[in-house]
Amino acid sequence: MPYIKNENHRREALQIGEPALTAGELNYQIFYYVKHNWIESNDKELEEIIEKYTNQFLGDKPNYQRYNDMTGALIRCGKEIERRLDYDKYDVEGLRTLLEYIMENYDDKIAEYEDKKILENGDVE
Repeated sequence: MPYIKNENHRREALQIGEPALTAGELNYQIFYYVKHNWIESNDKELEEIIEKYTNQFLGDKPNYQRYNDMTGALIRCGKEIERRLDYDKYDVEGLRTLLEYIMENYDDKIAEYEDKKILENGDVE
């Protein structure tokens, strides 16, 4: 779990929904939201917020590194939620499933990007 220092007010910025600049910030942002808002949110609201954060992180022109970082952040965030949050209070398994679902929703976009790059740069020999 990344621990964002508060020296430059990044914690507050992420907590109010400003775009994450790194995979660590994306992980922090999602974990923070889940920890403080999940119980009051329904699954649809939670999914929409996480997708918003993820789309902001990817930006208008995502590249391989951004897709890879986003995927890793979602996986690690799910594992950290499972490790740290109270099972009696949170549906941890349901949340991990939701994070995996969101990640898999990008499979077509990532495949499209990969196909484009194969045409531009050639395939693995």
